[in-house]
Amino acid sequence: MGLLAGCGGASEASDKPPTEASITNCGIAVPTGTPPARIFAAFHNAIEAVYALGAGDKVVGAAYLDNPLLPEYAARFTPAYYPEEYPSREEVLRLDPDFVVSGFTGAFTPEGLGTRAELNKIGMGSYLFSQYCPSADGKDQKDLAANDVSLDSVYGDLTGLGQVLGKTAEAQELVAKMKKTVADTGSKLTGVTRPRVAMLNRPGGGELRVFGTGDVATTIIEKAGGTQAFDDVPGRLTRVGTEELIRREPDVIVVPACCGADVGPSGAQDVIDGLKKDPALANVPAVRAGRIYAVTFAEVTPGVRNADAVANLAKLLHPEKF
Repeated sequence: MGLLAGCGGASEASDKPPTEASITNCGIAVPTGTPPARIFAAFHNAIEAVYALGAGDKVVGAAYLDNPLLPEYAARFTPAYYPEEYPSREEVLRLDPDFVVSGFTGAFTPEGLGTRAELNKIGMGSYLFSQYCPSADGKDQKDLAANDVSLDSVYGDLTGLGQVLGKTAEAQELVAKMKKTVADTGSKLTGVTRPRVAMLNRPGGGELRVFGTGDVATTIIEKAGGTQAFDDVPGRLTRVGTEELIRREPDVIVVPACCGADVGPSGAQDVIDGLKKDPALANVPAVRAGRIYAVTFAEVTPGVRNADAVANLAKLLHPEKF
Protein backbone atom coordinates (compact mmCIF):
# COMPACT_ATOMS: atom_id res chain seq x y z
CA MET A 1 0.00 0.00 0.00
CA GLY A 2 2.80 2.37 0.93
CA LEU A 3 4.63 1.59 -2.31
CA LEU A 4 1.51 2.18 -4.40
CA ALA A 5 0.88 5.46 -2.60
CA GLY A 6 4.43 6.50 -3.29
CA CYS A 7 4.07 5.66 -6.99
CA GLY A 8 0.83 7.58 -7.14
CA GLY A 9 2.50 10.63 -5.61
CA ALA A 10 5.31 10.50 -8.14
CA SER A 11 2.82 10.25 -10.98
CA GLU A 12 0.88 13.25 -9.70
CA ALA A 13 4.05 15.30 -9.34
CA SER A 14 5.17 14.44 -12.88
CA ASP A 15 1.89 15.76 -14.23
CA LYS A 16 2.61 19.22 -12.86
CA PRO A 17 4.39 21.75 -15.10
CA PRO A 18 8.09 22.07 -14.32
CA THR A 19 9.15 25.00 -12.18
CA GLU A 20 10.52 27.79 -14.36
CA ALA A 21 14.29 28.14 -14.18
CA SER A 22 15.42 31.13 -12.17
CA ILE A 23 18.33 32.72 -10.36
CA THR A 24 18.26 34.40 -6.97
CA ASN A 25 19.00 38.12 -6.89
CA CYS A 26 18.89 39.89 -3.51
CA GLY A 27 16.76 37.07 -2.17
CA ILE A 28 14.26 37.28 -5.01
CA ALA A 29 13.78 34.62 -7.71
CA VAL A 30 14.25 36.06 -11.20
CA PRO A 31 13.14 33.80 -14.08
CA THR A 32 15.71 32.93 -16.74
CA GLY A 33 13.36 31.27 -19.23
CA THR A 34 11.93 33.91 -21.57
CA PRO A 35 14.12 37.03 -21.88
CA PRO A 36 12.41 40.37 -21.23
CA ALA A 37 11.22 42.25 -24.30
CA ARG A 38 10.87 45.78 -22.90
CA ILE A 39 13.47 46.98 -20.38
CA PHE A 40 13.63 50.07 -18.22
CA ALA A 41 17.21 50.66 -17.02
CA ALA A 42 17.78 52.83 -13.97
CA PHE A 43 21.19 54.31 -13.15
CA HIS A 44 24.37 54.40 -15.16
CA ASN A 45 25.79 50.99 -14.28
CA ALA A 46 22.55 49.21 -15.14
CA ILE A 47 22.21 51.05 -18.45
CA GLU A 48 25.73 50.18 -19.56
CA ALA A 49 25.39 46.58 -18.39
CA VAL A 50 22.31 46.02 -20.54
CA TYR A 51 24.09 47.46 -23.58
CA ALA A 52 27.33 45.59 -22.86
CA LEU A 53 25.38 42.33 -22.81
CA GLY A 54 23.82 43.04 -26.19
CA ALA A 55 20.26 43.82 -25.07
CA GLY A 56 20.31 47.55 -25.71
CA ASP A 57 17.68 47.20 -28.41
CA LYS A 58 15.22 46.16 -25.68
CA VAL A 59 15.62 49.39 -23.69
CA VAL A 60 12.42 51.45 -23.87
CA GLY A 61 13.41 53.90 -21.17
CA ALA A 62 16.34 54.85 -18.97
CA ALA A 63 17.27 57.32 -16.26
CA TYR A 64 20.26 58.69 -14.35
CA LEU A 65 23.46 58.74 -16.36
CA ASP A 66 26.36 59.78 -14.13
CA ASN A 67 28.75 60.48 -17.00
CA PRO A 68 28.79 60.13 -20.80
CA LEU A 69 28.18 56.58 -21.93
CA LEU A 70 31.15 54.63 -23.23
CA PRO A 71 31.53 55.36 -26.96
CA GLU A 72 30.65 51.83 -28.00
CA TYR A 73 27.22 52.22 -26.38
CA ALA A 74 26.51 55.92 -26.96
CA ALA A 75 25.65 55.59 -30.63
CA ARG A 76 23.11 52.85 -29.83
CA PHE A 77 21.56 54.64 -26.85
CA THR A 78 18.20 55.66 -28.29
CA PRO A 79 15.54 54.92 -25.67
CA ALA A 80 12.11 56.37 -26.37
CA TYR A 81 12.18 57.92 -22.93
CA TYR A 82 15.06 59.52 -21.03
CA PRO A 83 13.97 62.22 -18.55
CA GLU A 84 16.26 64.88 -17.12
CA GLU A 85 15.08 64.04 -13.61
CA TYR A 86 14.28 60.64 -12.13
CA PRO A 87 10.86 59.58 -13.47
CA SER A 88 7.78 58.81 -11.45
CA ARG A 89 6.31 55.34 -11.18
CA GLU A 90 3.42 56.43 -13.41
CA GLU A 91 5.76 57.65 -16.14
CA VAL A 92 7.65 54.36 -16.17
CA LEU A 93 4.45 52.29 -16.22
CA ARG A 94 3.31 54.21 -19.32
CA LEU A 95 6.31 52.71 -21.12
CA ASP A 96 4.86 49.25 -20.46
CA PRO A 97 8.19 47.59 -19.54
CA ASP A 98 8.22 43.96 -18.54
CA PHE A 99 11.54 44.29 -16.72
CA VAL A 100 13.46 46.86 -14.67
CA VAL A 101 17.23 46.69 -14.16
CA SER A 102 18.59 49.00 -11.48
CA GLY A 103 22.10 49.84 -10.37
CA PHE A 104 21.00 51.22 -6.99
CA THR A 105 18.48 50.34 -4.32
CA GLY A 106 16.54 53.59 -4.58
CA ALA A 107 14.55 52.51 -7.62
CA PHE A 108 12.81 49.72 -5.73
CA THR A 109 11.21 51.59 -2.83
CA PRO A 110 7.58 52.58 -2.21
CA GLU A 111 8.62 56.17 -2.99
CA GLY A 112 10.39 55.09 -6.19
CA LEU A 113 9.07 52.67 -8.78
CA GLY A 114 7.67 50.40 -6.08
CA THR A 115 9.07 47.40 -4.26
CA ARG A 116 10.15 44.43 -6.34
CA ALA A 117 7.28 42.41 -4.89
CA GLU A 118 4.83 45.10 -6.00
CA LEU A 119 6.30 45.19 -9.49
CA ASN A 120 6.14 41.42 -9.71
CA LYS A 121 2.42 41.50 -8.93
CA ILE A 122 1.80 43.58 -12.05
CA GLY A 123 3.95 41.30 -14.21
CA MET A 124 7.15 43.31 -14.13
CA GLY A 125 10.40 41.47 -13.39
CA SER A 126 13.40 43.17 -11.83
CA TYR A 127 17.13 42.90 -11.21
CA LEU A 128 19.33 44.85 -8.78
CA PHE A 129 23.11 45.04 -8.61
CA SER A 130 23.79 42.98 -5.52
CA GLN A 131 26.17 45.39 -3.78
CA TYR A 132 23.00 47.38 -3.12
CA CYS A 133 20.78 44.56 -1.88
CA PRO A 134 18.67 46.01 0.94
CA SER A 135 18.09 44.16 4.18
CA ALA A 136 14.48 43.71 3.06
CA ASP A 137 12.57 44.39 -0.16
CA GLY A 138 11.55 48.03 -0.32
CA LYS A 139 14.28 49.36 1.98
CA ASP A 140 16.50 52.14 0.68
CA GLN A 141 20.27 52.65 0.49
CA LYS A 142 20.47 53.50 4.19
CA ASP A 143 19.47 49.94 5.02
CA LEU A 144 21.71 47.66 2.99
CA ALA A 145 22.39 44.02 3.76
CA ALA A 146 25.91 42.74 4.50
CA ASN A 147 26.85 42.64 0.84
CA ASP A 148 29.91 41.45 -1.04
CA VAL A 149 31.71 44.49 -2.50
CA SER A 150 34.40 42.57 -4.38
CA LEU A 151 34.86 42.34 -8.13
CA ASP A 152 33.61 38.75 -7.85
CA SER A 153 30.26 40.25 -6.88
CA VAL A 154 30.31 42.42 -10.00
CA TYR A 155 31.20 39.42 -12.17
CA GLY A 156 28.35 37.50 -10.57
CA ASP A 157 25.89 40.30 -11.26
CA LEU A 158 26.85 40.50 -14.91
CA THR A 159 26.72 36.73 -15.28
CA GLY A 160 23.30 36.55 -13.65
CA LEU A 161 21.92 39.43 -15.66
CA GLY A 162 23.22 37.77 -18.80
CA GLN A 163 21.23 34.64 -17.95
CA VAL A 164 18.06 36.68 -17.40
CA LEU A 165 18.48 38.63 -20.64
CA GLY A 166 19.22 35.51 -22.68
CA LYS A 167 22.81 36.68 -23.18
CA THR A 168 24.79 34.03 -21.32
CA ALA A 169 27.61 33.79 -23.86
CA GLU A 170 27.97 37.56 -24.02
CA ALA A 171 28.18 37.73 -20.23
CA GLN A 172 30.84 35.04 -20.09
CA GLU A 173 32.91 36.87 -22.72
CA LEU A 174 32.55 40.20 -20.91
CA VAL A 175 33.52 38.78 -17.51
CA ALA A 176 36.50 36.92 -18.99
CA LYS A 177 37.74 40.15 -20.59
CA MET A 178 37.35 42.03 -17.30
CA LYS A 179 39.20 39.35 -15.34
CA LYS A 180 42.06 39.43 -17.84
CA THR A 181 42.37 43.21 -17.54
CA VAL A 182 42.57 42.98 -13.75
CA ALA A 183 45.04 40.09 -13.87
CA ASP A 184 47.27 41.82 -16.43
CA THR A 185 47.30 44.93 -14.27
CA GLY A 186 48.10 42.96 -11.12
CA SER A 187 51.03 41.24 -12.81
CA LYS A 188 52.73 44.63 -13.22
CA LEU A 189 52.33 45.59 -9.56
CA THR A 190 54.39 42.91 -7.84
CA GLY A 191 56.40 44.39 -4.99
CA VAL A 192 55.13 47.97 -5.32
CA THR A 193 54.91 50.27 -2.32
CA ARG A 194 51.23 50.90 -1.82
CA PRO A 195 50.24 54.56 -1.41
CA ARG A 196 47.39 55.51 0.90
CA VAL A 197 44.46 56.51 -1.31
CA ALA A 198 41.46 58.62 -0.33
CA MET A 199 38.59 58.56 -2.80
CA LEU A 200 36.25 61.42 -2.07
CA ASN A 201 34.03 64.22 -3.27
CA ARG A 202 33.05 67.62 -1.94
CA PRO A 203 29.68 68.59 -3.44
CA GLY A 204 29.29 72.33 -3.71
CA GLY A 205 32.52 72.88 -1.82
CA GLY A 206 30.87 71.73 1.39
CA GLU A 207 31.45 68.65 3.50
CA LEU A 208 33.89 65.98 2.39
CA ARG A 209 32.33 62.65 1.51
CA VAL A 210 34.51 59.57 1.23
CA PHE A 211 34.06 56.22 -0.49
CA GLY A 212 34.59 53.83 2.39
CA THR A 213 35.08 50.12 2.89
CA GLY A 214 31.55 48.94 2.10
CA ASP A 215 31.97 49.85 -1.52
CA VAL A 216 33.56 48.51 -4.70
CA ALA A 217 35.77 51.62 -4.72
CA THR A 218 37.89 50.04 -1.98
CA THR A 219 38.35 46.92 -4.09
CA ILE A 220 39.38 49.06 -7.06
CA ILE A 221 41.92 50.93 -4.93
CA GLU A 222 43.42 47.69 -3.62
CA LYS A 223 43.53 45.95 -7.01
CA ALA A 224 45.24 49.05 -8.43
CA GLY A 225 48.07 48.77 -5.91
CA GLY A 226 46.83 51.22 -3.30
CA THR A 227 45.65 51.10 0.31
CA GLN A 228 42.29 52.49 1.39
CA ALA A 229 43.02 55.52 3.59
CA PHE A 230 39.56 55.28 5.17
CA ASP A 231 39.73 51.59 5.93
CA ASP A 232 37.43 51.83 8.94
CA VAL A 233 34.74 54.07 7.43
CA PRO A 234 31.81 52.11 6.05
CA GLY A 235 29.58 53.05 3.17
CA ARG A 236 29.58 55.18 0.07
CA LEU A 237 29.96 58.97 0.24
CA THR A 238 30.14 59.01 4.03
CA ARG A 239 30.57 62.48 5.52
CA VAL A 240 33.88 63.23 7.23
CA GLY A 241 35.47 66.40 8.54
CA THR A 242 38.50 68.16 7.06
CA GLU A 243 40.48 67.29 10.17
CA GLU A 244 39.83 63.61 9.52
CA LEU A 245 41.28 63.83 6.01
CA ILE A 246 44.33 65.57 7.46
CA ARG A 247 44.72 62.85 10.08
CA ARG A 248 44.60 60.06 7.46
CA GLU A 249 47.53 61.56 5.49
CA PRO A 250 46.60 60.15 2.07
CA ASP A 251 49.39 60.03 -0.49
CA VAL A 252 46.85 60.21 -3.31
CA ILE A 253 43.36 61.69 -3.55
CA VAL A 254 40.95 60.51 -6.24
CA VAL A 255 37.86 62.55 -7.08
CA PRO A 256 35.08 60.86 -9.12
CA ALA A 257 33.26 63.39 -11.33
CA CYS A 258 29.48 63.34 -11.22
CA CYS A 259 26.72 63.65 -12.32
CA GLY A 260 25.15 64.01 -15.74
CA ALA A 261 25.20 62.61 -19.24
CA ASP A 262 27.70 65.29 -20.28
CA VAL A 263 29.93 65.32 -17.15
CA GLY A 264 33.37 63.88 -17.86
CA PRO A 265 36.45 63.81 -15.61
CA SER A 266 36.76 67.59 -15.93
CA GLY A 267 33.61 67.79 -13.84
CA ALA A 268 35.81 67.08 -10.80
CA GLN A 269 38.06 70.08 -11.42
CA ASP A 270 36.24 72.48 -9.10
CA VAL A 271 36.57 70.01 -6.24
CA ILE A 272 40.24 69.42 -7.04
CA ASP A 273 40.93 73.16 -7.19
CA GLY A 274 39.16 73.63 -3.87
CA LEU A 275 41.26 70.94 -2.20
CA LYS A 276 44.46 72.48 -3.54
CA LYS A 277 43.52 75.97 -2.36
CA ASP A 278 42.29 74.94 1.10
CA PRO A 279 45.02 76.15 3.49
CA ALA A 280 44.00 73.56 6.06
CA LEU A 281 45.00 70.80 3.63
CA ALA A 282 48.31 72.26 2.52
CA ASN A 283 50.38 69.66 4.38
CA VAL A 284 48.35 66.63 3.34
CA PRO A 285 50.84 64.50 1.35
CA ALA A 286 48.57 64.19 -1.70
CA VAL A 287 48.00 67.94 -1.84
CA ARG A 288 51.64 68.78 -1.23
CA ALA A 289 52.75 66.44 -4.02
CA GLY A 290 50.00 67.45 -6.43
CA ARG A 291 48.69 63.88 -6.56
CA ILE A 292 44.97 64.62 -6.86
CA TYR A 293 43.35 62.87 -9.80
CA ALA A 294 39.97 62.99 -11.49
CA VAL A 295 38.09 59.87 -12.55
CA THR A 296 34.40 59.32 -13.30
CA PHE A 297 31.70 58.22 -10.89
CA ALA A 298 30.67 55.54 -13.40
CA GLU A 299 34.09 53.89 -13.06
CA VAL A 300 33.74 53.34 -9.34
CA THR A 301 30.15 52.11 -9.37
CA PRO A 302 29.68 48.32 -9.63
CA GLY A 303 29.54 47.53 -13.33
CA VAL A 304 31.25 46.95 -16.63
CA ARG A 305 33.84 49.73 -16.15
CA ASN A 306 35.42 48.36 -12.98
CA ALA A 307 38.23 46.38 -14.58
CA ASP A 308 39.32 49.35 -16.69
CA ALA A 309 39.03 51.49 -13.55
CA VAL A 310 41.58 49.22 -11.87
CA ALA A 311 43.94 49.54 -14.84
CA ASN A 312 43.51 53.31 -15.10
CA LEU A 313 44.01 53.93 -11.39
CA ALA A 314 47.07 51.65 -11.31
CA LYS A 315 48.67 53.84 -13.98
CA LEU A 316 48.04 56.91 -11.83
CA LEU A 317 49.36 55.29 -8.66
CA HIS A 318 52.34 53.52 -10.26
CA PRO A 319 53.17 55.26 -13.58
CA GLU A 320 56.66 53.76 -13.52
CA LYS A 321 55.17 50.30 -14.03
CA PHE A 322 53.35 51.13 -17.26
